[in-house]
Amino acid sequence: MTVETENALSEKGLASLDYAQQLDWPVFPCHSITEGGACSCGKTGCSGPGKHPRTEHGLKDATTDPTQIRKWWEQYPDANIGIPTGAVSGFDVLDIDPRHGGDISLEVLEAQHGKLPETSEQITGGGGRHILFRHTPGLKSRNGVLPGIDIKADGGYILVAPSNHFSGRRYAWEESSRPEKYFQGRSEVA
Repeated sequence: MTVETENALSEKGLASLDYAQQLDWPVFPCHSITEGGACSCGKTGCSGPGKHPRTEHGLKDATTDPTQIRKWWEQYPDANIGIPTGAVSGFDVLDIDPRHGGDISLEVLEAQHGKLPETSEQITGGGGRHILFRHTPGLKSRNGVLPGIDIKADGGYILVAPSNHFSGRRYAWEESSRPEKYFQGRSEVA
């Protein structure tokens, strides 16, 4: 890898390489939000603005291969960064959406089962949270586990920082719980 190649990549391209090389998380490019606030796919009324894959096979195209990652982010420098959840990445996610009651559901869940353990957490562009845990074999992604709470596991994916959101905000790792603190590759989570 040359310095010229590294410098030619966008912030999101460099972040994608970091996820793949430092954490062994496979990545794939997703559409992003344009300066006008629309999805880069160009479809009027897009149902998942900035959240759907740019590649033909979506999360199945995810890779840690630096050559492929560079090609994608050279072609789509502003592409949002998708990471498949489940066995392929080694983590599952509790996706908390406060707009649909996720914070209240999480409080109820913790009151019944105790506080969640310390782990990596990301603030989503929509103001929600992605709470990452070691993958549970056989766990599949499910929406609506509780009001405002989805599980992202096998068959799912999340967008990661510094991806942008139609709200105008960006995804960002909670500073005290960045992934490198808890994740050292696909098989190890603190």
